[in-house]
Amino acid sequence: MKKQNLRKSVTMLPRVWMEMASSWLLSCLIMLVFLQLMVPMSGDSKSHMAPLGGTAELLCPLSLWPVTVPNQVRWLRSPHLGHSQAVHVFLNGQDQDDEQMPEYKGRTALVRDSQEGSVTLNIHDVRLEDRGLYLCQVHIGNLSREGSVTLQVAVLGSDPYIQVRGFDAGWIQLVCRSVGWFPKPWAEWRDPQGRVLPSLSEDHSLNEAGLFETTVSNEVRDSTLGNVTCILRNRELGQEKTTAMLIAAPSPGRISSSEVVLAVTLPVLGLLILAGIGLIWKQRRSKEKLLYEQVMEVENLLSDHAKEKGRLHKALKKLRSELKLKRAAANSGWRRARLHFVAVTLDPDTAHPKLILSEDRRCVKLGDRRQPVLDNPQRFDFVVSVLGSEYFTGGCHYWEVYVGDKTKWILGVCSESVSRKGKVTASPANGHWLLRQNRGMEYEALTSPQTIFRLKEAPQCVGIFLDYEAGVISFYNVTDKSHIFTFIHSFSGPLRPFFEPCLHDGGKNTAPLIICSELQKLESSVVSKPEKKSCANGDVALKADPSLHPIPGELFPHTDSILPWSSDLGPALQGLKAPSF
Repeated sequence: MKKQNLRKSVTMLPRVWMEMASSWLLSCLIMLVFLQLMVPMSGDSKSHMAPLGGTAELLCPLSLWPVTVPNQVRWLRSPHLGHSQAVHVFLNGQDQDDEQMPEYKGRTALVRDSQEGSVTLNIHDVRLEDRGLYLCQVHIGNLSREGSVTLQVAVLGSDPYIQVRGFDAGWIQLVCRSVGWFPKPWAEWRDPQGRVLPSLSEDHSLNEAGLFETTVSNEVRDSTLGNVTCILRNRELGQEKTTAMLIAAPSPGRISSSEVVLAVTLPVLGLLILAGIGLIWKQRRSKEKLLYEQVMEVENLLSDHAKEKGRLHKALKKLRSELKLKRAAANSGWRRARLHFVAVTLDPDTAHPKLILSEDRRCVKLGDRRQPVLDNPQRFDFVVSVLGSEYFTGGCHYWEVYVGDKTKWILGVCSESVSRKGKVTASPANGHWLLRQNRGMEYEALTSPQTIFRLKEAPQCVGIFLDYEAGVISFYNVTDKSHIFTFIHSFSGPLRPFFEPCLHDGGKNTAPLIICSELQKLESSVVSKPEKKSCANGDVALKADPSLHPIPGELFPHTDSILPWSSDLGPALQGLKAPSF
């Protein structure tokens, strides 16, 4: 039994050795396949030239093992993180269009040669934008390699043209120009007999599109007869463009160019010398005449000085008189506007939620928080404003608002149809006729664009006058009885008083706006500040001026330079609410 087992062991030993040797050879072969699977060709990056409008064949610089089918082949164009720059994607035996750049769709094809172990990307209808670096990524199993190919686009430039730069001692200087070449073209000059002429200079420069602009210069004898040819050739495309210039034979008795120049230059030079002498003599005579005229002018000015001084004195006196009349007219317009005093109250249904109104609805100020009020369509929800309860569709109306020492406020009149929601641009075109104090003595009439001006004295009480039929809205400084500004407009639809106390301005603008319940006393140049409890009922303790009573001499008022007034005060007095004296 032992001998039999020994024999079996001896007979099985070669088989085991053969199986082990076969396994070792197979492992080596597999390792060799994977090592040679993706061996870069000579050079990691190659360059390929393709004609414009033709087909570019980009060979991936990776050598694949024959009969090897890659799992994935990706051609990329200047890849960046977070951006898909796929030119062509081959995945699991099929072309994928999802990641492909839009400018390459329908223009690419992948060609695989399993015998040669190569992968080629064909790009049809090549454009200038296709120039640049392309990356080839090949994945087989868990292994991946990549290589790069640079694509250059060969472009045939424009037709060259020849121009004459100049003449020099019997030589004709020629310049040949052309644009839009790539790569740099080869240039050549030929004489009428076809012989090559050496070029004096060649200039090749790249434009913004990356194409060459070529300038080639040469010179030929002026005795040369026939066509001088300029040739530009694109060696990559094997194409060229030519142009020629004909140099004609001179007419019989023709003189040289230098003689022509001399014959023309000498007479011209003589004429210029004569003209210069004449000009100098003329300038000297002109200076003498000018000095004489200046002397006469000074004498005339001295003689007219006394008369001009008298005329200026009279003109100044007239201007002062006109200014005095304008001030009187403005004061008169304000006095007559006060004849149409009306009692105005605030409409709580239009007040912004942060505004606080007094019980008698004559006092408004900005609070620190929004009030729990109903959000109705009439209420302002962005602009901290409130409208008066009164609607004006005709007639004349005047009211006064005490602003005191507030640093910012907006007063005036607006249309009933103005927008109450969101941000509103105040202008006459949008139905607003408003006056605003910005800061200090600076004020703005909210025209379009705004009219900015300064006042000599800041008003503590502002009067607003509306003449509906005349289309006039005027503002007056009740403090110094002066006119501030007037809007002229053709009104349609109901108008309402407008009030905005503005923001607190760092605590300097917390005082309220107070609607005066009666006319301010005229003798007072400064309105006294109301007591703290005055805002509770909204009335300011102001007295009416007895001078407002119409007197016989003023039933027919003087002409007003600011507002058009009727000569009959009867209808105007019908709307007057006279205070108790």
